[in-house]
Amino acid sequence: MGKSFFSLLICFNIFFFSNSVFADMKEGKKAYSRKDYTEALKQFQKYNDGNPSSGEAWMYMGYIYESKKDYTKSIQAFKKAVSLNLPKKDLVNSLTKIILYHNYQRDYGEVISYSNRLLKIDPELSHIQKIRAAAEERYSSGGSYRKPVYHEEEPEQESVSSLEKKLKQDPNNKEILWRLALAYYNEKEFVKSESILSGLVKNEPENVEYGYKYGALLVRVGNYDDALVVLNRIEPKIPSEREKLLYYTHLTQAAAYHKKKNFEEASKYYRKAHANKHTVLPLIGLTKIKWQQKDCDNAIKTAEKALEYGEKTREIRMYIGLCKIQIGKKEEGYDLLKEIGAAIEKENPELKELPDVYYDGILKLARYYTNNGNYEKALKYFHAVQPDEEEIREYNFYLGKTYLYTGYVEKAITHLEKVEDSAGAYYLLAKCYAEKNDQERTMSYIKKSGSIKSSYWLSAEKDKAFKKFRSDEGFKNFLETRAGTRDHKKSEDDKEEDDSQDRD
Repeated sequence: MGKSFFSLLICFNIFFFSNSVFADMKEGKKAYSRKDYTEALKQFQKYNDGNPSSGEAWMYMGYIYESKKDYTKSIQAFKKAVSLNLPKKDLVNSLTKIILYHNYQRDYGEVISYSNRLLKIDPELSHIQKIRAAAEERYSSGGSYRKPVYHEEEPEQESVSSLEKKLKQDPNNKEILWRLALAYYNEKEFVKSESILSGLVKNEPENVEYGYKYGALLVRVGNYDDALVVLNRIEPKIPSEREKLLYYTHLTQAAAYHKKKNFEEASKYYRKAHANKHTVLPLIGLTKIKWQQKDCDNAIKTAEKALEYGEKTREIRMYIGLCKIQIGKKEEGYDLLKEIGAAIEKENPELKELPDVYYDGILKLARYYTNNGNYEKALKYFHAVQPDEEEIREYNFYLGKTYLYTGYVEKAITHLEKVEDSAGAYYLLAKCYAEKNDQERTMSYIKKSGSIKSSYWLSAEKDKAFKKFRSDEGFKNFLETRAGTRDHKKSEDDKEEDDSQDRD
Protein backbone atom coordinates (compact mmCIF):
# COMPACT_ATOMS: atom_id res chain seq x y z
CA MET A 1 0.00 0.00 0.00
CA GLY A 2 2.84 2.40 0.98
CA LYS A 3 4.79 1.61 -2.18
CA SER A 4 1.72 2.09 -4.36
CA PHE A 5 0.98 5.43 -2.73
CA PHE A 6 4.62 6.53 -3.17
CA SER A 7 4.58 5.54 -6.87
CA LEU A 8 1.30 7.35 -7.34
CA LEU A 9 2.75 10.44 -5.68
CA ILE A 10 5.79 10.40 -8.03
CA CYS A 11 3.52 10.03 -11.07
CA PHE A 12 1.36 12.90 -9.84
CA ASN A 13 4.42 15.12 -9.36
CA ILE A 14 5.74 14.30 -12.83
CA PHE A 15 2.30 14.91 -14.35
CA PHE A 16 1.93 18.20 -12.45
CA PHE A 17 5.41 19.38 -13.43
CA SER A 18 4.91 18.43 -17.09
CA ASN A 19 1.58 20.19 -17.21
CA SER A 20 3.14 23.26 -15.59
CA VAL A 21 5.98 23.32 -18.13
CA PHE A 22 3.67 22.87 -21.11
CA ALA A 23 1.37 25.54 -19.69
CA ASP A 24 4.27 27.97 -20.03
CA MET A 25 4.59 27.04 -23.70
CA LYS A 26 0.84 27.35 -24.23
CA GLU A 27 0.69 30.76 -22.56
CA GLY A 28 3.75 31.88 -24.50
CA LYS A 29 2.13 30.95 -27.81
CA LYS A 30 -1.07 32.78 -26.83
CA ALA A 31 0.87 35.91 -25.97
CA TYR A 32 2.85 35.57 -29.21
CA SER A 33 -0.32 35.33 -31.30
CA ARG A 34 -1.70 38.55 -29.79
CA LYS A 35 1.74 40.19 -30.21
CA ASP A 36 2.27 40.66 -26.48
CA TYR A 37 5.96 39.97 -26.93
CA THR A 38 7.05 40.92 -23.40
CA GLU A 39 4.72 38.34 -21.89
CA ALA A 40 5.58 35.79 -24.57
CA LEU A 41 9.31 36.10 -23.89
CA LYS A 42 8.66 35.69 -20.17
CA GLN A 43 6.63 32.49 -20.69
CA PHE A 44 9.05 31.03 -23.25
CA GLN A 45 11.99 31.63 -20.91
CA LYS A 46 10.10 29.85 -18.11
CA TYR A 47 9.56 26.96 -20.51
CA ASN A 48 13.27 26.91 -21.38
CA ASP A 49 14.21 26.78 -17.70
CA GLY A 50 12.03 23.72 -17.18
CA ASN A 51 12.75 22.02 -20.47
CA PRO A 52 16.40 22.78 -21.45
CA SER A 53 16.63 20.16 -24.21
CA SER A 54 13.87 21.66 -26.34
CA GLY A 55 14.50 24.30 -28.96
CA GLU A 56 10.87 25.21 -29.67
CA ALA A 57 10.63 28.19 -27.31
CA TRP A 58 13.98 29.47 -28.53
CA MET A 59 12.64 29.35 -32.07
CA TYR A 60 9.64 31.48 -31.09
CA MET A 61 11.97 33.89 -29.32
CA GLY A 62 13.91 34.16 -32.58
CA TYR A 63 10.70 35.18 -34.39
CA ILE A 64 9.87 37.71 -31.67
CA TYR A 65 13.27 39.41 -31.82
CA GLU A 66 13.01 39.42 -35.61
CA SER A 67 9.66 41.25 -35.34
CA LYS A 68 11.29 43.73 -32.99
CA LYS A 69 14.10 44.18 -35.58
CA ASP A 70 16.68 43.00 -33.03
CA TYR A 71 18.42 40.77 -35.55
CA THR A 72 21.41 40.04 -33.34
CA LYS A 73 19.28 38.49 -30.60
CA SER A 74 17.07 36.86 -33.21
CA ILE A 75 19.96 34.92 -34.74
CA GLN A 76 21.30 34.03 -31.30
CA ALA A 77 17.91 32.53 -30.43
CA PHE A 78 17.61 30.63 -33.72
CA LYS A 79 21.14 29.26 -33.25
CA LYS A 80 20.23 28.11 -29.75
CA ALA A 81 17.09 26.48 -31.17
CA VAL A 82 18.93 24.47 -33.83
CA SER A 83 21.44 23.23 -31.25
CA LEU A 84 18.58 21.58 -29.33
CA ASN A 85 15.64 19.30 -30.20
CA LEU A 86 13.29 20.60 -32.90
CA PRO A 87 10.76 18.96 -35.23
CA LYS A 88 12.05 18.73 -38.79
CA LYS A 89 9.81 21.53 -40.12
CA ASP A 90 10.87 23.95 -37.37
CA LEU A 91 14.53 22.96 -37.79
CA VAL A 92 14.36 23.66 -41.54
CA ASN A 93 12.72 27.05 -40.96
CA SER A 94 15.21 28.07 -38.24
CA LEU A 95 18.23 27.04 -40.29
CA THR A 96 16.84 28.95 -43.26
CA LYS A 97 16.56 32.10 -41.12
CA ILE A 98 20.21 31.73 -40.07
CA ILE A 99 21.38 31.15 -43.65
CA LEU A 100 19.50 34.17 -45.02
CA TYR A 101 20.86 36.38 -42.25
CA HIS A 102 24.48 35.36 -42.90
CA ASN A 103 23.98 35.64 -46.65
CA TYR A 104 22.81 39.23 -46.19
CA GLN A 105 25.84 39.90 -43.98
CA ARG A 106 28.10 38.27 -46.61
CA ASP A 107 29.41 35.81 -44.03
CA TYR A 108 29.93 33.18 -46.72
CA GLY A 109 31.76 30.66 -44.54
CA GLU A 110 28.75 30.51 -42.22
CA VAL A 111 26.34 30.35 -45.16
CA ILE A 112 28.18 27.31 -46.51
CA SER A 113 28.32 25.58 -43.14
CA TYR A 114 24.63 26.03 -42.26
CA SER A 115 23.55 25.26 -45.83
CA ASN A 116 25.45 21.97 -45.67
CA ARG A 117 23.62 21.09 -42.48
CA LEU A 118 20.21 22.02 -43.90
CA LEU A 119 20.77 20.15 -47.16
CA LYS A 120 21.61 17.00 -45.20
CA ILE A 121 18.12 17.25 -43.73
CA ASP A 122 16.36 18.17 -46.98
CA PRO A 123 18.58 17.80 -50.09
CA GLU A 124 15.78 19.01 -52.42
CA LEU A 125 15.75 22.63 -51.25
CA SER A 126 16.76 24.25 -54.55
CA HIS A 127 16.85 27.81 -53.19
CA ILE A 128 19.32 26.75 -50.49
CA GLN A 129 21.39 24.93 -53.11
CA LYS A 130 21.61 28.15 -55.13
CA ILE A 131 22.53 30.23 -52.08
CA ARG A 132 25.24 27.74 -51.12
CA ALA A 133 26.65 27.59 -54.65
CA ALA A 134 26.88 31.39 -54.84
CA ALA A 135 28.48 31.52 -51.37
CA GLU A 136 31.05 28.88 -52.33
CA GLU A 137 31.95 30.81 -55.49
CA ARG A 138 32.40 34.08 -53.59
CA TYR A 139 34.21 32.43 -50.70
CA SER A 140 36.69 30.53 -52.89
CA SER A 141 37.34 33.57 -55.08
CA GLY A 142 38.20 35.70 -52.10
CA GLY A 143 34.87 37.49 -51.94
CA SER A 144 34.05 39.61 -48.95
CA TYR A 145 34.10 37.57 -45.77
CA ARG A 146 33.54 38.91 -42.34
CA LYS A 147 33.31 37.29 -38.99
CA PRO A 148 29.77 37.14 -37.55
CA VAL A 149 28.59 40.51 -36.35
CA TYR A 150 26.40 39.22 -33.54
CA HIS A 151 27.89 39.47 -30.07
CA GLU A 152 26.89 40.25 -26.55
CA GLU A 153 26.93 43.96 -25.96
CA GLU A 154 29.71 45.08 -23.65
CA PRO A 155 29.61 48.38 -21.79
CA GLU A 156 32.06 50.94 -23.11
CA GLN A 157 35.32 50.73 -21.16
CA GLU A 158 36.58 53.79 -19.37
CA SER A 159 40.15 54.69 -20.31
CA VAL A 160 43.10 53.62 -18.19
CA SER A 161 44.26 57.21 -17.70
CA SER A 162 40.81 58.29 -16.49
CA LEU A 163 40.60 55.43 -14.00
CA GLU A 164 44.14 56.06 -12.75
CA LYS A 165 43.21 59.68 -12.00
CA LYS A 166 40.11 58.55 -10.10
CA LEU A 167 42.16 56.04 -8.11
CA LYS A 168 44.60 58.72 -7.02
CA GLN A 169 41.69 60.65 -5.56
CA ASP A 170 40.16 57.57 -3.92
CA PRO A 171 42.90 54.88 -3.60
CA ASN A 172 40.82 52.42 -1.55
CA ASN A 173 37.75 52.40 -3.78
CA LYS A 174 37.24 48.74 -4.73
CA GLU A 175 34.98 49.53 -7.66
CA ILE A 176 37.60 51.78 -9.25
CA LEU A 177 40.32 49.20 -8.55
CA TRP A 178 38.21 46.49 -10.21
CA ARG A 179 37.49 48.58 -13.30
CA LEU A 180 41.15 49.59 -13.57
CA ALA A 181 42.24 45.94 -13.34
CA LEU A 182 39.87 45.10 -16.21
CA ALA A 183 41.14 48.07 -18.22
CA TYR A 184 44.76 46.98 -17.71
CA TYR A 185 43.80 43.45 -18.76
CA ASN A 186 42.15 44.71 -21.96
CA GLU A 187 45.27 46.76 -22.74
CA LYS A 188 47.44 43.65 -22.15
CA GLU A 189 49.18 45.29 -19.19
CA PHE A 190 48.99 42.01 -17.33
CA VAL A 191 51.53 42.76 -14.59
CA LYS A 192 49.56 45.82 -13.48
CA SER A 193 46.26 43.95 -13.75
CA GLU A 194 47.60 41.02 -11.73
CA SER A 195 48.86 43.32 -9.00
CA ILE A 196 45.38 44.74 -8.45
CA LEU A 197 43.47 41.48 -8.90
CA SER A 198 45.63 39.55 -6.44
CA GLY A 199 44.88 42.19 -3.81
CA LEU A 200 41.15 42.14 -4.52
CA VAL A 201 41.04 38.33 -4.31
CA LYS A 202 43.01 38.35 -1.06
CA ASN A 203 40.60 40.83 0.52
CA GLU A 204 37.45 39.17 -0.86
CA PRO A 205 38.18 35.46 -1.49
CA GLU A 206 34.46 34.70 -1.85
CA ASN A 207 33.96 37.16 -4.72
CA VAL A 208 33.56 34.88 -7.74
CA GLU A 209 33.98 37.68 -10.31
CA TYR A 210 37.34 38.64 -8.83
CA GLY A 211 38.36 34.99 -8.66
CA TYR A 212 37.39 34.21 -12.22
CA LYS A 213 39.18 37.20 -13.72
CA TYR A 214 42.31 36.55 -11.65
CA GLY A 215 42.33 32.91 -12.76
CA ALA A 216 41.81 33.92 -16.40
CA LEU A 217 44.72 36.36 -16.18
CA LEU A 218 47.01 33.71 -14.67
CA VAL A 219 46.15 31.40 -17.58
CA ARG A 220 46.87 34.22 -20.00
CA VAL A 221 50.39 34.71 -18.59
CA GLY A 222 51.08 30.94 -18.49
CA ASN A 223 50.82 30.39 -14.72
CA TYR A 224 48.50 27.41 -15.09
CA ASP A 225 49.00 25.78 -11.68
CA ASP A 226 48.16 28.92 -9.70
CA ALA A 227 45.28 29.64 -12.07
CA LEU A 228 43.74 26.25 -11.38
CA VAL A 229 44.08 26.74 -7.62
CA VAL A 230 42.04 29.95 -7.92
CA LEU A 231 39.50 28.66 -10.44
CA ASN A 232 38.94 25.31 -8.73
CA ARG A 233 38.31 27.15 -5.45
CA ILE A 234 35.70 29.54 -6.82
CA GLU A 235 33.94 27.12 -9.21
CA PRO A 236 31.67 25.47 -6.57
CA LYS A 237 30.76 28.91 -5.19
CA ILE A 238 29.27 30.17 -8.46
CA PRO A 239 25.44 29.97 -8.31
CA SER A 240 23.86 27.72 -10.95
CA GLU A 241 21.86 30.64 -12.32
CA ARG A 242 25.13 32.39 -13.20
CA GLU A 243 25.29 30.33 -16.38
CA LYS A 244 27.56 32.70 -18.28
CA LEU A 245 30.14 32.94 -15.47
CA LEU A 246 30.10 29.16 -15.02
CA TYR A 247 30.63 28.73 -18.76
CA TYR A 248 33.68 30.98 -18.84
CA THR A 249 35.09 29.49 -15.65
CA HIS A 250 34.79 25.95 -16.99
CA LEU A 251 36.23 27.01 -20.34
CA THR A 252 39.21 28.64 -18.63
CA GLN A 253 39.78 25.59 -16.41
CA ALA A 254 39.70 23.44 -19.52
CA ALA A 255 42.25 25.69 -21.24
CA ALA A 256 44.60 25.51 -18.23
CA TYR A 257 44.42 21.71 -18.03
CA HIS A 258 44.84 21.53 -21.80
CA LYS A 259 48.04 23.58 -21.63
CA LYS A 260 49.31 21.22 -18.91
CA LYS A 261 48.58 18.25 -21.23
CA ASN A 262 46.11 16.87 -18.70
CA PHE A 263 43.72 15.81 -21.43
CA GLU A 264 41.31 13.93 -19.15
CA GLU A 265 40.60 16.94 -16.94
CA ALA A 266 40.62 19.32 -19.90
CA SER A 267 38.00 17.19 -21.69
CA LYS A 268 35.86 17.09 -18.55
CA TYR A 269 35.79 20.87 -18.27
CA TYR A 270 35.24 21.43 -21.98
CA ARG A 271 32.15 19.22 -21.64
CA LYS A 272 31.02 21.17 -18.58
CA ALA A 273 31.41 24.43 -20.49
CA HIS A 274 29.40 23.05 -23.39
CA ALA A 275 26.66 21.94 -20.98
CA ASN A 276 26.52 25.48 -19.53
CA LYS A 277 26.26 27.12 -22.92
CA HIS A 278 26.01 25.39 -26.27
CA THR A 279 28.78 27.17 -28.14
CA VAL A 280 31.47 26.06 -30.55
CA LEU A 281 34.57 26.84 -28.43
CA PRO A 282 34.41 23.77 -26.13
CA LEU A 283 33.96 21.55 -29.18
CA ILE A 284 37.05 23.02 -30.81
CA GLY A 285 38.98 22.25 -27.61
CA LEU A 286 37.71 18.66 -27.60
CA THR A 287 38.57 18.29 -31.29
CA LYS A 288 42.14 19.42 -30.67
CA ILE A 289 42.55 17.01 -27.74
CA LYS A 290 41.35 14.08 -29.81
CA TRP A 291 43.76 15.10 -32.59
CA GLN A 292 46.63 15.36 -30.10
CA GLN A 293 45.76 11.89 -28.81
CA LYS A 294 45.74 10.63 -32.42
CA ASP A 295 42.06 9.67 -32.05
CA CYS A 296 41.37 11.13 -35.47
CA ASP A 297 38.08 9.37 -36.22
CA ASN A 298 36.48 10.89 -33.12
CA ALA A 299 38.27 14.20 -33.71
CA ILE A 300 36.63 14.46 -37.14
CA LYS A 301 33.21 13.55 -35.69
CA THR A 302 33.54 16.25 -33.04
CA ALA A 303 34.73 18.74 -35.65
CA GLU A 304 31.74 17.99 -37.89
CA LYS A 305 29.44 18.59 -34.93
CA ALA A 306 31.23 21.88 -34.27
CA LEU A 307 30.77 22.92 -37.90
CA GLU A 308 27.00 22.83 -37.38
CA TYR A 309 27.30 25.98 -35.28
CA GLY A 310 28.44 27.90 -38.33
CA GLU A 311 31.15 29.74 -36.39
CA LYS A 312 34.94 29.51 -36.44
CA THR A 313 34.66 27.16 -39.41
CA ARG A 314 38.22 27.87 -40.52
CA GLU A 315 39.75 26.68 -37.24
CA ILE A 316 37.56 23.57 -37.22
CA ARG A 317 38.32 22.66 -40.83
CA MET A 318 42.02 23.10 -40.04
CA TYR A 319 41.83 20.23 -37.53
CA ILE A 320 39.92 18.12 -40.03
CA GLY A 321 42.83 18.68 -42.43
CA LEU A 322 45.38 17.77 -39.76
CA CYS A 323 43.45 14.61 -38.92
CA LYS A 324 43.23 13.54 -42.55
CA ILE A 325 47.01 13.88 -42.82
CA GLN A 326 47.41 11.81 -39.67
CA ILE A 327 45.21 8.96 -40.97
CA GLY A 328 47.06 8.83 -44.30
CA LYS A 329 44.81 10.99 -46.49
CA LYS A 330 47.70 13.39 -46.98
CA GLU A 331 46.75 14.95 -50.30
CA GLU A 332 43.23 15.71 -49.10
CA GLY A 333 44.50 17.00 -45.76
CA TYR A 334 47.21 19.24 -47.18
CA ASP A 335 44.83 20.62 -49.82
CA LEU A 336 42.50 21.68 -47.01
CA LEU A 337 45.33 23.25 -45.00
CA LYS A 338 46.66 25.08 -48.07
CA GLU A 339 43.20 26.46 -48.78
CA ILE A 340 42.98 27.75 -45.20
CA GLY A 341 46.52 29.14 -45.34
CA ALA A 342 45.74 30.99 -48.58
CA ALA A 343 42.57 32.49 -47.05
CA ILE A 344 44.50 33.69 -44.01
CA GLU A 345 47.23 35.20 -46.22
CA LYS A 346 44.62 37.02 -48.29
CA GLU A 347 43.39 38.78 -45.16
CA ASN A 348 46.79 39.09 -43.50
CA PRO A 349 49.55 38.95 -46.17
CA GLU A 350 52.42 39.20 -43.67
CA LEU A 351 50.79 36.79 -41.18
CA LYS A 352 51.41 39.31 -38.40
CA GLU A 353 49.98 38.63 -34.94
CA LEU A 354 48.45 35.38 -36.14
CA PRO A 355 45.94 34.01 -33.58
CA ASP A 356 47.41 30.98 -31.82
CA VAL A 357 44.43 28.82 -32.81
CA TYR A 358 46.05 28.56 -36.25
CA TYR A 359 49.51 27.56 -35.05
CA ASP A 360 49.03 23.79 -35.46
CA GLY A 361 47.94 24.09 -39.08
CA ILE A 362 50.42 26.77 -40.07
CA LEU A 363 53.31 24.83 -38.48
CA LYS A 364 52.30 21.72 -40.41
CA LEU A 365 52.23 23.76 -43.62
CA ALA A 366 55.65 25.23 -42.83
CA ARG A 367 57.04 21.70 -42.62
CA TYR A 368 55.21 20.76 -45.82
CA TYR A 369 56.69 23.68 -47.75
CA THR A 370 60.16 22.89 -46.37
CA ASN A 371 59.98 19.30 -47.55
CA ASN A 372 58.73 20.42 -50.96
CA GLY A 373 61.48 22.98 -51.48
CA ASN A 374 59.33 26.11 -51.14
CA TYR A 375 61.67 27.57 -48.55
CA GLU A 376 60.65 31.22 -48.76
CA LYS A 377 57.03 30.37 -48.01
CA ALA A 378 58.09 27.93 -45.30
CA LEU A 379 60.16 30.65 -43.62
CA LYS A 380 57.20 33.03 -43.67
CA TYR A 381 54.99 30.41 -42.05
CA PHE A 382 57.59 29.48 -39.41
CA HIS A 383 57.93 33.13 -38.41
CA ALA A 384 54.15 33.37 -37.90
CA VAL A 385 53.95 30.77 -35.10
CA GLN A 386 55.21 30.26 -31.59
CA PRO A 387 55.39 26.51 -30.95
CA ASP A 388 54.72 25.08 -27.53
CA GLU A 389 57.26 23.02 -25.59
CA GLU A 390 56.15 19.72 -27.13
CA GLU A 391 56.64 20.99 -30.68
CA ILE A 392 59.88 22.91 -30.18
CA ARG A 393 62.16 20.06 -31.29
CA GLU A 394 60.47 19.64 -34.67
CA TYR A 395 60.15 23.41 -34.99
CA ASN A 396 63.91 23.88 -34.57
CA PHE A 397 64.68 21.04 -36.99
CA TYR A 398 62.49 22.27 -39.83
CA LEU A 399 63.22 25.96 -39.29
CA GLY A 400 66.94 25.18 -39.25
CA LYS A 401 66.58 23.25 -42.49
CA THR A 402 64.66 26.13 -44.06
CA TYR A 403 67.28 28.66 -43.01
CA LEU A 404 70.01 26.48 -44.54
CA TYR A 405 68.31 26.34 -47.92
CA THR A 406 67.50 30.05 -47.94
CA GLY A 407 71.14 30.99 -47.27
CA TYR A 408 70.90 31.91 -43.56
CA VAL A 409 73.56 29.48 -42.43
CA GLU A 410 74.26 30.99 -39.00
CA LYS A 411 70.57 31.02 -38.14
CA ALA A 412 70.31 27.44 -39.37
CA ILE A 413 73.14 26.38 -37.06
CA THR A 414 71.54 28.13 -34.08
CA HIS A 415 68.32 26.13 -34.48
CA LEU A 416 69.78 22.79 -35.56
CA GLU A 417 72.21 22.69 -32.64
CA LYS A 418 69.19 22.66 -30.31
CA VAL A 419 68.02 19.33 -31.78
CA GLU A 420 69.91 16.63 -29.91
CA ASP A 421 70.41 13.00 -31.00
CA SER A 422 68.94 13.56 -34.47
CA ALA A 423 70.70 12.04 -37.47
CA GLY A 424 68.87 14.44 -39.78
CA ALA A 425 69.84 17.52 -37.76
CA TYR A 426 73.50 16.43 -37.56
CA TYR A 427 73.62 15.86 -41.31
CA LEU A 428 72.17 19.32 -41.97
CA LEU A 429 74.73 20.80 -39.59
CA ALA A 430 77.44 19.08 -41.65
CA LYS A 431 76.07 20.86 -44.73
CA CYS A 432 76.02 24.16 -42.83
CA TYR A 433 79.67 23.88 -41.91
CA ALA A 434 80.52 22.82 -45.46
CA GLU A 435 78.99 26.14 -46.55
CA LYS A 436 81.35 27.82 -44.10
CA ASN A 437 84.32 25.77 -45.48
CA ASP A 438 84.87 24.29 -42.02
CA GLN A 439 86.01 20.79 -43.03
CA GLU A 440 86.73 19.60 -39.50
CA ARG A 441 83.25 20.33 -38.19
CA THR A 442 81.69 19.05 -41.40
CA MET A 443 83.40 15.68 -40.83
CA SER A 444 82.42 15.69 -37.16
CA TYR A 445 78.72 16.08 -37.93
CA ILE A 446 78.77 13.57 -40.81
CA LYS A 447 80.24 11.09 -38.33
CA LYS A 448 77.53 11.88 -35.76
CA SER A 449 74.72 11.47 -38.30
CA GLY A 450 76.22 8.28 -39.76
CA SER A 451 76.64 6.69 -36.32
CA ILE A 452 72.89 7.04 -35.76
CA LYS A 453 71.75 6.22 -39.30
CA SER A 454 74.31 4.51 -41.53
CA SER A 455 72.64 5.54 -44.81
CA TYR A 456 73.96 9.07 -44.28
CA TRP A 457 77.47 7.83 -45.13
CA LEU A 458 76.22 6.94 -48.61
CA SER A 459 74.42 10.29 -48.89
CA ALA A 460 77.59 12.17 -47.92
CA GLU A 461 79.59 10.44 -50.67
CA LYS A 462 77.28 11.83 -53.35
CA ASP A 463 75.99 15.05 -51.81
CA LYS A 464 76.99 18.15 -53.80
CA ALA A 465 77.37 20.06 -50.54
CA PHE A 466 80.63 18.16 -49.84
CA LYS A 467 82.04 18.18 -53.38
CA LYS A 468 84.56 20.88 -52.42
CA PHE A 469 86.26 18.48 -49.94
CA ARG A 470 86.40 15.33 -52.10
CA SER A 471 89.78 16.20 -53.62
CA ASP A 472 91.21 16.06 -50.11
CA GLU A 473 92.62 12.58 -49.42
CA GLY A 474 91.87 12.84 -45.73
CA PHE A 475 88.19 13.60 -46.37
CA LYS A 476 87.98 10.90 -49.03
CA ASN A 477 89.51 8.34 -46.68
CA PHE A 478 87.19 9.53 -43.88
CA LEU A 479 84.14 8.68 -45.99
CA GLU A 480 85.50 5.39 -47.38
CA THR A 481 86.49 4.07 -43.95
CA ARG A 482 83.43 5.47 -42.18
CA ALA A 483 85.67 7.60 -39.94
CA GLY A 484 88.14 4.77 -39.44
CA THR A 485 85.57 2.15 -38.43
CA ARG A 486 86.21 0.01 -41.57
CA ASP A 487 89.39 -1.16 -43.29
CA HIS A 488 88.11 -0.43 -46.78
CA LYS A 489 84.99 0.75 -48.53
CA LYS A 490 82.39 -1.99 -48.70
CA SER A 491 79.80 -2.20 -51.39
CA GLU A 492 76.38 -1.94 -49.84
CA ASP A 493 72.86 -1.95 -51.11
CA ASP A 494 71.76 0.66 -48.59
CA LYS A 495 69.06 2.85 -49.99
CA GLU A 496 70.21 6.41 -50.50
CA GLU A 497 67.91 8.88 -48.78
CA ASP A 498 67.60 12.47 -49.88
CA ASP A 499 67.76 14.83 -46.94
CA SER A 500 64.51 16.47 -48.04
CA GLN A 501 62.80 13.37 -46.69
CA ASP A 502 64.65 13.29 -43.38
CA ARG A 503 62.54 13.38 -40.27
CA ASP A 504 63.65 14.44 -36.85
